[in-house]
Amino acid sequence: HPEFDWRIVTLCRASDSDRAPKFRQVLHVLRAEGEMADLEDGPDQIPLPIELARVTVGELLVGRSYDLVLTHGPDGEYTRHRRHEQCCRSVVELWLSGGIGTERLWLFAYEDGGRTHLPRVRADADRRDMLTESVWLEKRRLITDVYGYKADSWEAMTTPREEGFWCFDSVQAMAKRRAFWGQQA
Repeated sequence: HPEFDWRIVTLCRASDSDRAPKFRQVLHVLRAEGEMADLEDGPDQIPLPIELARVTVGELLVGRSYDLVLTHGPDGEYTRHRRHEQCCRSVVELWLSGGIGTERLWLFAYEDGGRTHLPRVRADADRRDMLTESVWLEKRRLITDVYGYKADSWEAMTTPREEGFWCFDSVQAMAKRRAFWGQQA
């Protein structure tokens, strides 16, 4: 959707001398605005206080109005990425409390069967979209050419052509689904 005014934010890696410039290059390619925070994102995925994640999300998103917010799902797309899980929980809590101004919130809906297969769209996703060939190839190109991952890397192989989302058009709808998810989201 090149007609959208995209704002892309990330909770981690602002001081990463490898990833931060690549993130800025992707913003340039997509003609998007964006910002990076600098929470810890090491391989051990040490849990951070949820309040720290919530405050960081708030600093990146609060004070603006959005038509749509897309973020991670409650299970983090694959087994196990705590920052993705904490990001989802923080965005949902801020939206439910009125801290994020958007009418629509979509969460990525992927699963990996407990690492038995590459992440794929969940059967219970509200929305499934098959990307056109050209959009999917551009998505892969950003991963391989801009971020520098090899074509056979896990990062490139988990760049799906099919995308899936849980879609919420009201905080009431989210509150109802959240009860289903339990305290994950």
